[in-house]
Amino acid sequence: MATNAHRESISVAVRKIAISWLGFMFLAPGVAWSQIEEIVVTARKKAENLQDVPLSVKAFDANTIQRQGIRNVTDIAKYTTSIQFDESFAQSDTRIAVRGLSPTRGRQNIALLVDGIDVSSESITSSGGSLLINTRLIDIERIEVVLGPQMALYGRSAFNGALQYITRDPADEFETELKADINDNQGYELVGAVSGPIFGDKLGYRLNATWWDQEGFYDNSITGASIGGNEGWGLAFTLKSDIGDNFSLKFRTEYTDDSS
Repeated sequence: MATNAHRESISVAVRKIAISWLGFMFLAPGVAWSQIEEIVVTARKKAENLQDVPLSVKAFDANTIQRQGIRNVTDIAKYTTSIQFDESFAQSDTRIAVRGLSPTRGRQNIALLVDGIDVSSESITSSGGSLLINTRLIDIERIEVVLGPQMALYGRSAFNGALQYITRDPADEFETELKADINDNQGYELVGAVSGPIFGDKLGYRLNATWWDQEGFYDNSITGASIGGNEGWGLAFTLKSDIGDNFSLKFRTEYTDDSS
């Protein structure tokens, strides 16, 4: 009888500890939620937590872009539902289909923006295509894909959605960056950047450059030459000045030489 009573007391104590622990978890939800990383987006032209935005938004931060090897629109479509990217033989003959709606003539029906500026255009030689929408992504901090009509926010090009690139801002302190990427398909990429402040903290600059050479994934059965490869290089220069807490000026210029 003493043994059974001892076992009962142990069982009661275990139950009390389990109930107390569950009560602590419900009373202190901040302990668990603090481990979830907050993603800040500017889909509505102001900084907001992604979970607070009442839109269908897919965001890629800098770590995700690097880890998943996102370099152009083709890679974005691989990791985004409801988007298909169609690229023909000519590089200018490119189209983005969102939720099954594909452009056939004129401009794309999805806006392509860099830091809030619409850079989408209409190809002269290919109906519905645009050369600028499939450029190599250089020095991108975040990618935001907004699905559905967004003309009120981004203009007439965003009839079916918007795809926005947010470039990296200058660093608060002097820094340099150098990255190399080599793959087993004879692909090589080199990326370098220099950034820092000018005149104290009044103005910041960022200069980055990239070079890449990717052999084709297909072989010409007659000549034996590779088909589908591309090579090129690019430069980008950014200046940014924060004037007060709610106003800033940003200038960015970019040049890319892409051969495919």
